[in-house]
Amino acid sequence: MGFSTPLGLAILLISAPAVAQVGGSANPLTDIVRCRTIQPDAQRLACFDAAAASASSAERAGNILVIDRKQVVAVKRAGFGLPSRPTDLFGGGAADKATKVDQLDSTIRSAAFSGSSKRWNLRLADGSEWQAIDAIPVAPKAGTAIVVKQASLGGYRATIGKGRSILVKRLR
Repeated sequence: MGFSTPLGLAILLISAPAVAQVGGSANPLTDIVRCRTIQPDAQRLACFDAAAASASSAERAGNILVIDRKQVVAVKRAGFGLPSRPTDLFGGGAADKATKVDQLDSTIRSAAFSGSSKRWNLRLADGSEWQAIDAIPVAPKAGTAIVVKQASLGGYRATIGKGRSILVKRLR
């Protein structure tokens, strides 16, 4: 059963205001949320369809990226302690602050004393490598727990096992 031309034109005209409301913002999520306020069901559905199509094409074009909180935390954790780390990696808003990483809990995979620098280099289970700036009274052993925290003035302090905290810097 086909639609008559007047009926098709009427549906198009009824949908036009809803479609016009979508795509006006740079944020596809805003467009989707805006569709919820439209009262007639047909217009609301048309708005949602247009907003979903807009969001889908923006994602395919690479204009937006959809990532979950776990991915954000993983990226921040991998960059924790690196000097070239951007301060507001994901825009600096409330979501960026909610996923802030200011502590790294890991275990020591290996420890090597560098004769040239007279410091311990610590490779952690996550693959990161840290250098102890302060003296370590006992040689660190593989499998020992380590907690690295952001210290004042941009430095980092590590607690190895139940020992005192020492100043460290991230090598890689």
